Amino acid sequence: MTTTTWDSVYDRCAAGYDPHVGHFAVLGYRLVDLVDPLPGERVLDVAAGRGACLFPAAERVGPAGAVHGVDLSEGMVAQLAADIAGRGTANATAARMDAQALTVAEGSYDRVLCAFALFLMPDPGSAARGFLRALRPGGRCGVSVPMRELMPGDRAALSELFRSFALRAGTAAGRRPAFGMDTGRLLADAGFADVRVVEEDSEFVFADVSAWWEWTWTVNVRSFYERLPADLLEEFRERAFALLEPAVTREGLRATARTRFAVGTRPGGPGM
Repeated sequence: MTTTTWDSVYDRCAAGYDPHVGHFAVLGYRLVDLVDPLPGERVLDVAAGRGACLFPAAERVGPAGAVHGVDLSEGMVAQLAADIAGRGTANATAARMDAQALTVAEGSYDRVLCAFALFLMPDPGSAARGFLRALRPGGRCGVSVPMRELMPGDRAALSELFRSFALRAGTAAGRRPAFGMDTGRLLADAGFADVRVVEEDSEFVFADVSAWWEWTWTVNVRSFYERLPADLLEEFRERAFALLEPAVTREGLRATARTRFAVGTRPGGPGM
């Protein structure tokens, strides 16, 4: 079994990323709100994707500030650069960079953001230490991770469906994302002070099961689908649809996300 290469998975996700419910956009805005970048500040958005944090941060810092988005996926960087140009966001840039080996000058940013990426990394500790180095003394970092997969309907039944097909396809040994990782401990171990952890539930409503299915192809679930032989993938789709159709109401198909946010400060600023 080969190890999942997440940047290549997200290369294939990039063009149609996060459709229908704007899951990452909603939670990215929330992370920016918690980190609270100020007008004129410099922000580094690590694993920026299609700009869920980058665009609200760019609004916060204004024309006197700057937001630099970096991502390991070439596809995401290309799409983000096009989004930045299309929106006319003059104070933002996109570049390719490995979150676990940041090549930015020490102390060059006021804020660092990393949304929904640490749980996919082989060495999140290296990434967190890089975030600390990138910040000026007194600068603030905010990270977020999912506590579990965003699943609609009967979570236990759908989880069992995924598990059973992984076993049938022999993919169960593949490295899974580290859902529910302790981001507070991660930041503290990296050297951050005044670490604060917040856990929140957010509800998302898909128009129907087809919308949910399309959305799952634009997130890490895609790597699971791509490991299934064509016949098993079609059988999985049919059984997932049969399982979820009864959960669709007039409002749509509801799913709840539980997210863990953590915010910390690089020691050495005024009053520290």
